[in-house]
Amino acid sequence: MISPEALARAWVPNRGAACTTAAILSGLGVLGASGLPGVEEASLALGASAPCGPPALLDYVSLPGRRAPLDVRVEALASATGLAVRSWSGLVALGWRVRPAPGEVLVVNLAWGQEAPGRYGTWGWQPHRPATYSTGGHSVLLAGVEARGWVVLDPNHQGVQRWPRPGLAITVTRIRRT
Repeated sequence: MISPEALARAWVPNRGAACTTAAILSGLGVLGASGLPGVEEASLALGASAPCGPPALLDYVSLPGRRAPLDVRVEALASATGLAVRSWSGLVALGWRVRPAPGEVLVVNLAWGQEAPGRYGTWGWQPHRPATYSTGGHSVLLAGVEARGWVVLDPNHQGVQRWPRPGLAITVTRIRRT
């Protein structure tokens, strides 16, 4: 597992709807990148349609034999800082437990999880209210898996978080140095 000190140094705060970008920037920082752009610029480099926005939903997945658009952008962003990485994004099968492998950082895109210490939910998304379809979901850097919960770096909350229960992952982005 990544040391809590290294995680704390790499934390990037969320701005707007850029939690995926902030988590990716934190992960690249953990891997040793320096001189990373700010969240506003990085969100555009990762495919957001507006500064501090999220990548498009389909950027996390691809057809068989093709790379996800987000992965190409993560690698280009890291390369611009002099860090060579390999990124792989994809869907998580329902009920599948995710965990980071040794030597990688893992950005987890959640449908449900710990919104704040002691409070779980979907970050505003409600299945029966169409107005919420553009909200909800959240990305964190999953640093480790403990007996029953997760150790995460959450762009919405400074410092290392210990979640007593894992979140419900929809997609993951695995990043490792090459």
